[in-house]
Amino acid sequence: MGRFEKACVSKVAYRLGSVTSVLISKTAGYGVIKRPNDFDTHLLAIAICNLLLYLFYYIFMKLWNGERITRLAIVCIVLTLIFWGCAISFFLQGLTMWQKTPAESRENNKDCILLSFFDDHDIWHFLSSIAMFGSFMVLLTVDDDLDTVKRDNIPVF
Repeated sequence: MGRFEKACVSKVAYRLGSVTSVLISKTAGYGVIKRPNDFDTHLLAIAICNLLLYLFYYIFMKLWNGERITRLAIVCIVLTLIFWGCAISFFLQGLTMWQKTPAESRENNKDCILLSFFDDHDIWHFLSSIAMFGSFMVLLTVDDDLDTVKRDNIPVF
């Protein structure tokens, strides 16, 4: 890769990274200024968005640089996206009230839907933990194509 190509890749990486950082910072700033009632959920949303945005950034930059993604990594990416989609759908139902006492919050519980024991909030925990594990599996497997590439030939972004 020539000097010009490296400069172009650096500019793209810089711009994408900057946009991602600005988005996360603005969301965090909103929480500090507006102080939403459910600040803990706001922080959790920032953490999840941060993980997903940087994961997409890394995959995009990998593809932009002409690297390939192995089948195992693609399977992990697809399964992770499915689990994140399902988990976020349960998360957005807003079943817990962190401002209330546990006894008051318990009054808002819905009927148990999984094995007549687990409610929607429990399912959110199950799905999000599987999705987080999948996210880390993506990070673990996404660079498997670089096993045989010399270190000084791997683009840094």
